[in-house]
Amino acid sequence: MEFKWDRDGAVKHGVGGNDAELIARWPGLLYDNTRDYINWGFSASARRFPPGVMDLRGEDLKRVVLDMTPNWHPDLRALFRAADPGSCFPVAIRTSEPVAPWKSTNVTLLGDAVHTMTPGRGVGANTALRDAMLLTRRLVAVRDGATSLLDAVAAYEAQMIPYSFARVADSLAQNGTNGDDPLHRPVVGRAVLAANRMFFRVTSGIPALRRRFVADLTAYRAADA
Repeated sequence: MEFKWDRDGAVKHGVGGNDAELIARWPGLLYDNTRDYINWGFSASARRFPPGVMDLRGEDLKRVVLDMTPNWHPDLRALFRAADPGSCFPVAIRTSEPVAPWKSTNVTLLGDAVHTMTPGRGVGANTALRDAMLLTRRLVAVRDGATSLLDAVAAYEAQMIPYSFARVADSLAQNGTNGDDPLHRPVVGRAVLAANRMFFRVTSGIPALRRRFVADLTAYRAADA
């Protein structure tokens, strides 16, 4: 993460002054989260971590990551070792379970309140925005007298539940923290990793394939937008 200002709050060379003036008055400068930084995370199936990992902090967590990555690239392991121990903490990643449609009222849900998902597909925020877009359209129809509030909410929920939990399932399947994922297997995992690397190298090197990949990804993340 690169900010437009330096560690003293002064704007960096060549950057306009508006941001620096705003930050100078912002109480957030009391915290050390306004300087450039690198953020990394390490994830795996819960059963692959040592017992009690959720109770560990700081250097103990760094040691867990280093112990679990003995064959990773030296540059990545150097990054792990350089991490500030005070910034290391565990996070339990959970996912929603599909729910049956419920009787609609004048209160409804969107985003993580109804379909929390893993970061496997990177579509959690996109899906929440899709919810907001759809609900807004339904409420505008109520404002314009085209439908009643309860009918609008029911129509929103009837559409939201199927697509959102399909995204939940997709994210869980591609999360990489599934202990049964082929990537975790000693021999098959290396073959899968090699195939993934080859796919992205070929896709990146051929403009037509790169455009198709981006178009497909955009369509998936912005369906019905």
